[in-house]
Amino acid sequence: MKFERAKLNPWLKGVEALPREESEPRAQAGLREILKNDFFSYARFALGYHDLNWPTHGETIRLYESLATRKIDVLPRGTFKSSLGCVAYPMWRLERDPDLTILLDSEIFNNSKNFIREIKAHYNSDKYRSVFGLRIGEKWGESEITVAPRVRNRKEASITAGGIGTVKIGQHYDLIVGDDYNSPANSDTPEKCQKVIDHVRYNLNILNPSGEYVFIGTRYAERDVLGFLLKDILGESKLAEGKMELSLTRELKNDGLLFEGAL
Repeated sequence: MKFERAKLNPWLKGVEALPREESEPRAQAGLREILKNDFFSYARFALGYHDLNWPTHGETIRLYESLATRKIDVLPRGTFKSSLGCVAYPMWRLERDPDLTILLDSEIFNNSKNFIREIKAHYNSDKYRSVFGLRIGEKWGESEITVAPRVRNRKEASITAGGIGTVKIGQHYDLIVGDDYNSPANSDTPEKCQKVIDHVRYNLNILNPSGEYVFIGTRYAERDVLGFLLKDILGESKLAEGKMELSLTRELKNDGLLFEGAL
């Protein structure tokens, strides 16, 4: 289901402004259906990411809404790429299917835990509960959470934190989001770059056969993990199984910034 965003935004603002006790159930149900089917509106209205704008983030929004099982989002720092990919996207996917198992992965384990902390704050907010209801499940810790209403009995949590060097033995995930695997600290030698690539290769073994892998990052070296994905993709049979969709950094123009006020 697709909606015309030009007509959608004023309607969303009108429904959002209604007191909870006065809003009609059908309007609330319609709002939930719209947000579950439109990622841009979900991020802006359900999570409050009002700085998102279509000229800057439209390409990334289309990437996440696509059916691709391998997605690469390469943008500069300060353009909401991690907020969209590591917070909004897992939450949006769980609204569409609460039985999913998701691994939030990054160079540093604590970074993934920080994303889970932000996700929990959204779930606990009055605004989110007023639209989607209570989402707190049986597991609600620092490194993993389970959302309600989950139907299937699965050993993995809904969202689990990971990092390079952490091994998830016996776990299987429907979606892995890899955020900023590379940094200056692990991209200055071929050996360090290879360690990150080996981590991604391992993750492919714990990704379910029809699962999705999202890569988010900024380029640091020719042989960083993003360079490996972009240049050697055809040599990796597991990575090449799914349709590859790319969202790449647009060239910064001298007459303006990619994201006014953030860069």
